[in-house]
Amino acid sequence: MEIVDFSKDYNKGRVFLFFEGEDCGLCQGMKAKSLEFLKDQDAKFMSVKLSDYPKLRGEFQVFSFPTLLYLKDGVEIERMAGFFNFEKFFKILNREF
Repeated sequence: MEIVDFSKDYNKGRVFLFFEGEDCGLCQGMKAKSLEFLKDQDAKFMSVKLSDYPKLRGEFQVFSFPTLLYLKDGVEIERMAGFFNFEKFFKILNREF
């Protein structure tokens, strides 16, 4: 998995968008778990601080954080928010192949 800064390239290929808030302990923990869980995926991982990109909250309908979106060529395939269920997410990723 390639870890990159947020860019407009989220609509190309497989991308995981991780939305986090300022001073969010759960966000930090879930980000570390997400990176560990997704490390073998052939995809980009983009971390987005909502305070830096406030317009994305509306564009992606992010109402809480942390929120993890899985996009394929810009189309949302799956979304998780709060405490992530990685078992369910893993099943969804396996269905893609």
